[in-house]
Parts: sequence; structure tokens; C-alpha cells
Amino acid sequence: MDVSFIDSGALSRAHYSLVRKAESAQSPQAADQIHLSEIDGIRHLFAVGGVSLKECREKLIMLLYCSMNLTHVHPGELAFALPHAVNLAEMGQTLHDKQLGFVFCTEVMPPNHELQLMLVNTIRKDLGSSSTARVCLALSVLIQMPNDEVIPAVQSQLQALFMHKSISVRRRAYLAYYSLLHNDPSRLTPLEDAVVLRIQRTLPSIDSCAMAVAMKLNQVDSINDEVNALLPIVWQRPGRQSQCLTLLVLRALRKARLSMPNVGIVLEIIKRTSSPPVRVLLREAFLVLSSVSAEAIQECQMQQSLSLVACIRRLLTSKDPNDQYLFVSCLDCLSPTLWAGTLPGTVAALDEWEVQEVMKLLDSHDRLVRKITLRVLQTVDASLVKAYSTQLLHNFPAGLTLSDKGEYVSRLLDVGVLQYGDDGEQYARYLKELFAVAEGDTQGRTEDMSVIEVGVEMILTHIREFNIMCRISCVTALAVSVTESGARIGPTLMVVISALACEYCGKIATSPLSILQGMASRLVSYGVTVQDACLLTMLRLSAECDQIPHTILKLIAEISQFSGKRIRNRCSLFLTYCAQRNVLAGIIAQAPSSSLPDFLVALTTYGSNTGASAPIDLKISELSPGSPPRTSLSPRKLRYEAYGTPQAVPSLRHLSSPRRNEGIISSLGSRTRSSSRASERGMSSELARTITPGELTIAAAQGSLQDLPKLDYIRNSDAPPNEDLASRIDLISLDTASSEVPVGFLAPEPDFEDVWDAMENSNLRGWCESSMDNVVRLLQSLQHSMRVIAVDQPPFEDGIMLRSIFVPARLVGELKVLVVASPLVEPKQGAAPPLVEPKQGAALRLRESEEESCLWRLRCDDLELRTTIKRLLEDI
Repeated sequence: MDVSFIDSGALSRAHYSLVRKAESAQSPQAADQIHLSEIDGIRHLFAVGGVSLKECREKLIMLLYCSMNLTHVHPGELAFALPHAVNLAEMGQTLHDKQLGFVFCTEVMPPNHELQLMLVNTIRKDLGSSSTARVCLALSVLIQMPNDEVIPAVQSQLQALFMHKSISVRRRAYLAYYSLLHNDPSRLTPLEDAVVLRIQRTLPSIDSCAMAVAMKLNQVDSINDEVNALLPIVWQRPGRQSQCLTLLVLRALRKARLSMPNVGIVLEIIKRTSSPPVRVLLREAFLVLSSVSAEAIQECQMQQSLSLVACIRRLLTSKDPNDQYLFVSCLDCLSPTLWAGTLPGTVAALDEWEVQEVMKLLDSHDRLVRKITLRVLQTVDASLVKAYSTQLLHNFPAGLTLSDKGEYVSRLLDVGVLQYGDDGEQYARYLKELFAVAEGDTQGRTEDMSVIEVGVEMILTHIREFNIMCRISCVTALAVSVTESGARIGPTLMVVISALACEYCGKIATSPLSILQGMASRLVSYGVTVQDACLLTMLRLSAECDQIPHTILKLIAEISQFSGKRIRNRCSLFLTYCAQRNVLAGIIAQAPSSSLPDFLVALTTYGSNTGASAPIDLKISELSPGSPPRTSLSPRKLRYEAYGTPQAVPSLRHLSSPRRNEGIISSLGSRTRSSSRASERGMSSELARTITPGELTIAAAQGSLQDLPKLDYIRNSDAPPNEDLASRIDLISLDTASSEVPVGFLAPEPDFEDVWDAMENSNLRGWCESSMDNVVRLLQSLQHSMRVIAVDQPPFEDGIMLRSIFVPARLVGELKVLVVASPLVEPKQGAAPPLVEPKQGAALRLRESEEESCLWRLRCDDLELRTTIKRLLEDI
């Protein structure tokens, strides 16, 4: 804050100093500490007492400032200041003081707090004030803080304020009444009569506030005659105010009954507001006519020699989307007998070219315009909509992007909603036909298709609008297709069926076991998203099955072995709980609803609360027929463990054949991201130490760890064989052609950061669905010289990050890999051994996420090597 105290607008020097210190803090945490310290100081000051009203106002503002600017912590309870805020609202001499006291109470005081009783007398006294500003302030507090105790104290005053001379007071009085109505409607019945009486007594004028409240309270029927009498009065008034009042009366007439004499007035309003169109008033007039019979409207049209469609037909040719929407929405309010010429002896109000313009609206970019146009055509002739649907299905384009396909499918879904309405079985049949085309054989393999999210949302939303019988019939018809072995079900429809089968499990006629078997047989044909939904639904279905077939358990175990972490977790949950029906029943009972998301929440909550078994690595051989899957009841193991004190690392420079590496890789077992221990297959005890994950992975992938002391002794011939390994520190380097190459033939190790900066013009990046360890193993398969730098070694190391007190520290740096495509040059016979200068090759930076995937960044000055590595990473 680079302004002076005079120009800052601060209340005092203390306020100015607080804001200046907070804005000058070095970090958000430091600013939070400043705010918390200030809150503690004010708490102590209020506890001592003797605070003046002026000082109280200043401290309350500073409390609000501190609590609203905290970023990482909660300000704690501010209730200690509530008595002072209530006192300021009562004793404040200026409107500003009282407003500050009320604002602090509305922001901090919880509902039905005991101190709200102390505010009742203050509010009641201010409602009787001669100052309009004080009355408005008290009414605003009632609107924001309604409570049961205040109703008896202010009920009579509110009724009197309905007839206050100030419209600001009247408007707030009605809003306060409406706000208090939600707390105890029975105690405010007399005020409803006062609202109706207010409207009746203000004729031929109009109290817009009372009319608005009457509409909210659905009290228009009791004042039906008064509202009908107001329409000709407000319409004949001159000026812009006439339009506002007419709009208010028309909205009231939508809930009341329009009298026959007023039908002609509504037609006159349409005629005068259609050119140029006063959109809101014109559409409101058509909405009022939608409740009037076609015969009455036709009679008035003949009497006035007026055609309603003729008044709006010029909007059809407008290029403004608002005019197009206005035209088709007004047309939707009229019966087709008034303009389509559907009855014998009637003439169509639109010419042939105008009908073609209406049909063009089916291709509008606005979905709402398309839906209303479909509804208009459906009322005229249902065969028009059916022909349009058939045309869309037969001409479904191939090769669309996901967004374009979603747009196309949404059009077809809108047609289906209009065609089949509440017929659940017919709607399900239509969905099968639609997605047989949208996700059929011509669209490619189901494994490569993405879920059309907009389609899933529209289908589930529409099915939820059915009554319960239609919903059951629709879900049953969809679920049956899963049990049919020859039926092709695309990913979008499969997600819909999974969600519905989970929600209505046990209510549909289809056997849960049949659906379970059908989903299991199709799992391998879908991507991760669909597999996720199916596995959760299968777990829900298993609660309704007496016994799970062994073939399903075996299939789930096979899928788990070749899937990523997310699907492995879902498979493990299924294998863990599918045989525990009592546990599943408890989880289902705890779910807020039977929907798939709520079932997942209940499942996750149960696992976290009870310390349920972690995802298990179940082998197929362990699933013998008739035996339940092996479960683990041990608490979930942390993925990361705390790192021990860093120790000296011996140099690991060797290279061996890939065949020798297989046994070492398999002996490592799980890939922990913390301390790595020596293998149980007889590794040297000298290597039983804490090293980084990258070091252990590459060392294991390159050769037998038992040979490391010998190789290190060859490279350091001056050191005795029994020299302490901790006295020599080096990075992991795999840049030798064989373990027999003397140290003199090795080139100096290049600095990774220098190599990285030198190739800044050849950048590639991407996301790999595999861990850093697997990426390094794949790079090693290229048989190029490699050098790996661990995440905690420079450059680009971020050090240790402590995530929370429950999760140990973990490394958040990047694994660095240097790849050189050129082999080492062997010296000619009899010649002096030359020093080989390595080429820059490729520099790769890997940063792993928590989902066993990693972000990679590649720089490479060798086109062939860059292409090879890029393809390797993208194909994982």
C-alpha cells in the first residue's frame, strides 16, 4: 500500500498500520499470522472492557477485515465481539454506527443465537422511527436474519408499513414479510389478508409491491376481479410507467383468470407492441392468451380484423436470434387451429416459404429455439417430427469430434423426449436405436470411443422426470440389453445403464446376477471411465446375489493385473467386498440415496472410517473354484514413507544384458517411493541402505546388484577392496558399453543442466499413463547409453515436501535422464586409447503424480532419437 494515511481512508493509525503490514507480508502464511495476532489482541481488549463506541466501531471493522482476508486458516470464534456489536447497534448515535453493528451481527451471529433476542427490541424501536433510513435499515436486518422470536414483536408494525408513503419502505416491508413467512407461515396469516386488502383499496391505482407479494403467495385468485379491473386502467396510462405496470398485471393474470372483455385488450397490446417489438411485453401477452380457448381468441380476431400471427411474422425473417426466439415462443402459445389451417374451412396464416423458414429453425445454434420449434411442429403434425428424426439418424456423419458428436446426439435426444414423453419403454427403445448408430460399428471400436457426457446428463435427467412406473419400465428395457450376448453397447449407453442399474437395483425385473455377468463379459471392451462405472455397479449388484460365479472373480483378477491404478483399486474393492453381503448392506444403508455417486461416497467413507483393506494384488492362481477371494484386513499402508538420513552412495556403473535384468526386476516386488531395501534373493548386505527410487530402479534394471562392489573396485583401482563404500559418493550412471571398459575410456559426465539449456529449441512434452520407473525401464530397452539423476539431486530438485501431519514427507523433484544414441568408440589395435566425447543426445525430465502417471519433457538434438523416444512414451 503506497498511499499515505490521509489518502488511505483508514479509520485510525492502527487500522492503517494493520493493512500496511498485511499487504507487505512476504507470504500468505505471514499475512495470516498478522491477522490472527490482531484478532487475539482485540479479543484481549474486549475482555478487559472499557471500550468506547468509537473504538468499538474501529475494532469491529478490523475484525471483519482480518477474518475475510485469512487465506489458509480459520479465524476461529468471533462470538466474543457479538455483545459489543449488539450494543453498537442499540447505542449508536449515527446511522453508520448502527449499520456497522447490524452488519457484524448478520455476518457472524449463527441462526437462533441467544443474542438475537437482544436485537428484537432494537429492531422494533427502529421500525417505529420517523427516519426512513432507520426504518429501511431495520427492515433489511429482518430480511437477512429472520427468526421466530421477532415475529410477534414486529407483526403489527409490518402491517402498518405496508401503507407507508415511501416505496422503499413498502418494498422492504413486503420482502421482510416474505422472509419471515418461511419460518412460521401460520403466524402471518393476518398479513396475507392485509396484502389483499391493500390491493383492493388502492384501486384505480396500483401498489406494485403488494401485487408482487400477492403473486409470490399465490393469492391472485382472491383478487382476480381487482387484477382484471386494473388491466384497462394501467394500459391506458401514458408513458413508460404504463408498460411496467401492464407487465406486472399481465404476469398476475397468468395465475388468475382472464375475463373475456380483457381478451380484446390483450390483442390490442400485441398489435401495438409488435412493431417495433417490446419483447418482454409481447411475449407476456401471448403467455396470457395460452390459457384462453382458441374459439374465444378467434372471435376477438374477427371482431378486430386482426391476425395474431400477422403481427409477429416479420420476426421470422430477422437475423437476430432474439427475434427468432420471440417468434417461435409466441407461436408456441397459440393453438395450431388459429394459424396452421388444420381444420376444414380454415386457411394457413403462413405462406409456404415462411413454413420453410420455420423448418430452418430446427438447425439453429440455439438449443432452446430448436426445442420450441420441435414442439410447435409436433402440435401441428407429429409425422413432421418423426420424419426429422429419421433423417437425422440415417445421415449421422462419421468422423465427428467429440464436441460435434455431442451436439448431434443432443438434437436426437431432444427429439426422443418430445416424441415419447412419459413412455419409458418406448424411450428406452429409441435410445438403443440412437446409440446403435452413434456408437455402432461404423464409428470404430468401443475401446477407442469417448463417453458423450452431455448425452449421459440429458438421459438421466429426463428419466428422473418420469413417474416411478415409467422409470422402472425404462430401466428394465435398457438393462435387458446387457444380458444379450450379441448386443453391441457403446460406452455412453453403458455408463447410463450402469448408473440406472445401480440406482434401481432390486426394483427392476431383470435378474441382478444376469446384469452382473453381462457387465463383466463386456469390461475389456471399454476404456477406463466406463470400466470405473461398471465395476462400481457390479459391486452394488453383488449385494443382491447369493453367490458370485468363479468366472467373474477370475475375470476381474485378470483385468486388475493389466490395468492402471484406478481400475486396480476398483477391482480390489470388488474382490474384497463382493462376498461380504452384510458389509455391503451396511454401506448401502449409509448412502444418502441409491444413486451411483452416493454409493461411491458411502463406499469411500466406510473404507476411510473403518480402515478397510487396501487394494489387494490378487493373483489368478489364488482364485480356486468355490473359494472366496483372499482379503486383507490390515490397515491401509501408506504409499510414501519418511526418508531416512541420507547416506553416502557408491558409484553404480555397469551394463548387462536385458535377460539378466528380468530376475532382478521381479525380485523388487512393489515400487515404493520411499526407502528401498535390498532384495531377499541374496543381494549384498552392503547395498541394504536407503537410496532414492530412481537409483534403485535403474540399478535393478541394469544388472545384478551383487556385482557392484567388484565393479566399483575395478573403476577405482587405487582403493583397496575393503574400503568403506560410504566414503565415495557418485551419481548413478549407465554410460558404459560393458563392465569391462577401463575407466580411461570413459568420457567426463556432462552436466545435465548444460545439456538441457543447449537444446532449448527442440522441446516436446506430454503425459504418460505410467510411473517414472516404468518409463526408465522402457528407455533402457532402446539399448542406448543412459545416465539417470535422482529426484533429490541437482538440477531441478524441489527437495522434501511435507503434505500434512498424517502423510510423511515425500520428494517432489524431477527425475533426470540423459540418453546418448552413439556407442563408445573402441581404440584401434596398437593405438592410444582416445577419450570419447559424448554427444548431447536426449535430455528427459520426469515428474510423477500420485496416480502412477508422470509428466515428461524432452529435449533432443537428434531427430531420429527424438522421434523414437516420443513414440515410445506416447504408446505406453
